Amino acid sequence: MSPGPAHSSKRTRIVILVAVVVAALVTGLALLPDTFSADADAGASVTRVTAGGDVGKDLPVTEPKISCADLLQKDFGALDDAATSVASASVVAKSGANAYEYCDVKGTVAPQIQYELRLPTQTYRQRYLQEGCGGYCGMVGVSAQPAASTGCVPVTDGSFALGQDNQGHVSTSGMGGGSAEVWATNPQLKVDFGYRSEHAFATAAKAITKAFYGAEPTYSYYDGCSDGGRETLMEVQRYPGDFSAALVGAPAFNQTALNAMQEAYLSTIDFRADGSTILPASKLGMLHKAVMAKCADPKLNNDLIQDPATCTFDPASLKCAEDKDSSSCLPAEQVDVVRKAYAGVTAPDGTHLYTGGQPYGSEAAWEGLFIPKAGQGQSSVQLYGIGLGFLRWVGKWEAEPALKLDASLFTVDTFKAYQREVSGIYDATDPDLTKFHEAGGKLIQWHGLTDPNIPPTGTRVYRQAMIDTMGQDEVDDFYRLYLFPGVNHCGGGDGPDSFDLLSKLIDWRETGKTPGAVIASKTSGGSEPGGPAGGQLGGDTKSTNDTKASASASSAAATVEYTRPVYPYPQLVAYDGSGDKKDAANYRAYTPDKLPDDHYKWAGSFTSGYQEWCETENGKSMSCGRHKP
Repeated sequence: MSPGPAHSSKRTRIVILVAVVVAALVTGLALLPDTFSADADAGASVTRVTAGGDVGKDLPVTEPKISCADLLQKDFGALDDAATSVASASVVAKSGANAYEYCDVKGTVAPQIQYELRLPTQTYRQRYLQEGCGGYCGMVGVSAQPAASTGCVPVTDGSFALGQDNQGHVSTSGMGGGSAEVWATNPQLKVDFGYRSEHAFATAAKAITKAFYGAEPTYSYYDGCSDGGRETLMEVQRYPGDFSAALVGAPAFNQTALNAMQEAYLSTIDFRADGSTILPASKLGMLHKAVMAKCADPKLNNDLIQDPATCTFDPASLKCAEDKDSSSCLPAEQVDVVRKAYAGVTAPDGTHLYTGGQPYGSEAAWEGLFIPKAGQGQSSVQLYGIGLGFLRWVGKWEAEPALKLDASLFTVDTFKAYQREVSGIYDATDPDLTKFHEAGGKLIQWHGLTDPNIPPTGTRVYRQAMIDTMGQDEVDDFYRLYLFPGVNHCGGGDGPDSFDLLSKLIDWRETGKTPGAVIASKTSGGSEPGGPAGGQLGGDTKSTNDTKASASASSAAATVEYTRPVYPYPQLVAYDGSGDKKDAANYRAYTPDKLPDDHYKWAGSFTSGYQEWCETENGKSMSCGRHKP
């Protein structure tokens, strides 16, 4: 079914709805220890302090007006586009696993958006935090350690009400593309996953919070990474009044291009026509070592690349003499695979179909993502499942289950066809956040610079598009970007990946304190919070919250190896020349003499006006158009 011209002012799509089934909820809890934060302004010296200071306004503790069980008697069925039922409401006592007592509320927002809402019974201070969900979601697991918030006191002391939903469907095989055929044939579930679920649940969560405490939250925040980052941007772009401020990590916001083109393409580059592997995973360590030797920044005094965009590594420097393969070199065929990985997906005419390729320094994380583990084939790599799931199911209104994933798909025409089909409901690429800014909103975005799942180039390009659209001064008034050297997707990697940006966001929104340096810590001995599986958009992995829950059990014994300050982009840092090189206090900020040009030429663009809004008619059909119903 053709959706019509890409730029028509209005178009209508009629699709017969199919029945859906509500499944059981999955919940999780993770508690992680405090880490460091910093309140140094950009350009000033950095002082290491603990995260235990005051954060935000001194809001009073608000006690419930009704009992937890009384919520079962409340009627939330008349909420606008968010008819809600409460299935259970029970008190969870403070214990070794729970830092504070809370009322645990579970239920459904119609038609089948499952949710969990944790309402503190003795410590609530008028704040609500909604947590994003990674991959294709399909599960609920509120975390006591949201993304990029290690040691954030309003989270750890129970000041926040916390909530999360499953984006309207239940996953049957982790977060990858393998379960897409179960839910992505239903148009309403596509829309709920695309843009509706987070707004509908926010409406429901505020109504339930008001019923419990007698008033809606004074401040509402959103925190998400990966697809959770896409959800964050979707909220501030489409529903600018839902949240007071938002924290967006490594967003899959350019989802159509990411899933249909970039991820699908990467899953093909390491395989010959007969299915055999070209570049074995055993070569990745050698490749990574060569990249670091060329591009690691001596100003950091460790093996990290501070800005991969300035790296000039050429994989041909590792080419085997006379093309004779060995463990210490790359034959021409393997050099070609590495070049393709760094370049990202391109059409036959050389047009980029996504904003960038694999960042230099990410090589060690390619194994299992698009380079298979020893003895495994193409179907085992994570990006194969997510790419094929999107191409067949998620990215089409009428599924194409027999579609083959091969090189013929990666053309400008195919890319544009998928954009016309679904970008209006999935993509969160609108650079005009004027309404969010006018509403008083604050936005902090962050990305790991060695993220192999969602390359950080797109985040920089989006920031530039915002500046081009709104102007530098306006963007600076409400937006900051932090880029973390050596950090992979939503955490993990060689770099320091424990930090607290949520406290920075709270202070900025509630007190006007402009965020400066944040202190990032590298730990060892125990699981790192938000590790490489956390929230990634691909593969059959556990949820971000499950990852953090397992991490919490061992992270208490973790040792801080070193700390580094990270300043808002485009500032970098350098060692002062004296003092402990492992201490963030001995590093200073500087702005490069030549700032990078973050414009990027590709087949798409970041503009306004592409969004579609869909509504169900008579319970049988769905109409989608450019104008909000």
